[in-house]
Amino acid sequence: MAVSDPKSKAPRNPVGQILTHEGRSIALVDLGSSASDALRAAWRETGKPPHESGGVVESAWLTPALGGASLASSSLLAGNVFLATANPATLMTIGTGVGSAVMGPAGIVAQAPFVAASTALMPVVAPLMLFATVSAVVTNARLDGVQRTLGALVEEVERVRRVMEARDYARFESAASMLDGLAAEYTRFGRFGAGSATTLALARQTTSELRAQFGVLVEAAVTSEPEAGHAVADLARFHLAAILDLRADTLHVYLTLQNDHEFVEHRASELRKKAERCVSDFHAAFDTDRVGAFHRRLREEQAGSRRRWLEKLPDFVRRRLERESDARLRRVEEIRQADHTVRARMAEWINAFDVAPDEAREHSIVVYREPDGERALRAVRTRNVRLEKAA
Repeated sequence: MAVSDPKSKAPRNPVGQILTHEGRSIALVDLGSSASDALRAAWRETGKPPHESGGVVESAWLTPALGGASLASSSLLAGNVFLATANPATLMTIGTGVGSAVMGPAGIVAQAPFVAASTALMPVVAPLMLFATVSAVVTNARLDGVQRTLGALVEEVERVRRVMEARDYARFESAASMLDGLAAEYTRFGRFGAGSATTLALARQTTSELRAQFGVLVEAAVTSEPEAGHAVADLARFHLAAILDLRADTLHVYLTLQNDHEFVEHRASELRKKAERCVSDFHAAFDTDRVGAFHRRLREEQAGSRRRWLEKLPDFVRRRLERESDARLRRVEEIRQADHTVRARMAEWINAFDVAPDEAREHSIVVYREPDGERALRAVRTRNVRLEKAA
């Protein structure tokens, strides 16, 4: 009895469906044998892994959905590559007869007519974890984009070093170095190595403590010149602690995607809440402007009732007090300039966060089976594989 070739039943052109859950939509796409073969050939020829622009995602949770008798399961066995994405460009592309271009690391790898699946590619109950994973990937990609805009964390620490005590600087610098090192490792290899979890746990403990410590200090009123100086230092440390804490939790979600799929939804949700709280806290710091309010009070005092009071004093006393008052105002103006510098960095973070979503949505989950051996099921996150409407 002849054994049928799995490839004979696998779609040749891209086939996909839109999955919806709690108001959110993602696309699950079988890229088809033509594009899948081209992608695999590109991976072999360039020697670059599928997750070159991303990282490894634990695939154990996919086995129940893709290891049975579903259409997706048989197609994967035939060698087809799957894409799960929230990219609006892909969601808009799904429709009968729409021309599509499958994008790989070096550009278009295949063009073909694209059709919507007439039958579900996987069981209805299976996509819940897929939603959580795609959502986590998009959230992290957004925060990665923000961090790229700002640069290395250790450089951010150096910018505010002069306003920190030695002990505080040591804690900030240590946490930043650990986080930068972990991020560099993950970027290079697409996964965390042995010992990374312990290093990340230490960094997260430090950043959480710093965030709690300096989050309280930025609420104190400013009524004197020394307090104005302390306010700038506190704001700088609060900003730095907040972005370090957020970066630590971003890396923690990546580690969860790699090792602990059952916790992905919870940890990604907590990360989103923390990012939103960070934006809210930064805006609140702008609205409060403690140093600016103190500076304005000083100017009003100098030009108002205190000036009239000085006019009643002997000339030599009045001139001395006026010189002291002018010098004090200049020092506070210098403090306010330092405050502007810190607040400008906070504004850069907010602006980067606001514009990051578009690029972040291009990050997707790619699922495939190894071509040989046990044909292991693999999942990676990447932005190097996309489905777009053909020109």
